[in-house]
Amino acid sequence: MNGNECDAIMIDLKNETVINVATLLQEPVGARRSYPLALDVFPLDRDLTAEEIEGGVKLTTLIDEIVAAIDARGVVTLECQRCLTPYRQPFETGFDEEFRVTVDVKSGAGIATKDDDERFTIDENHELDFAEPLRQEILVALPMRPTCGADCPGPPALEFGADDGVDDRFAALAKLLDDEPGA
Repeated sequence: MNGNECDAIMIDLKNETVINVATLLQEPVGARRSYPLALDVFPLDRDLTAEEIEGGVKLTTLIDEIVAAIDARGVVTLECQRCLTPYRQPFETGFDEEFRVTVDVKSGAGIATKDDDERFTIDENHELDFAEPLRQEILVALPMRPTCGADCPGPPALEFGADDGVDDRFAALAKLLDDEPGA
């Protein structure tokens, strides 16, 4: 088996977002690893968590980085903007993220990088943590205006008392209804 076909090595990523890539970094450019992804609970924000995340992580070595291709799906409990009740919102996301090498795996020497390099990094222990890019991608995959669905009852009805009279402001509209044929 050559370095490009090395998908057989499996690590259990159950509730884990950190992968040690020291061995992968010593392989030729194009070497790959695939891992199943399973996270029971994953914090997204102060009051927001994703649950039941499943998917996969595929790592590919390049010259000075590793590209992680991540697919994830799960659910997030959101509050409906119309009726204000919590509901479970499914999500699905797939993305590629670059992680640059900061320490040479063979010599242990630091690798100089440009200040404007916005890639995520592989730490001095040769560990790649994909938690932050996964968090960002899940947040982007969620709806901007969450609603619990087509059957949403809308805002709760407010009762103001037993006033059966018509509001004077709507009297002109009520008169239009009276003028319609067949009314």
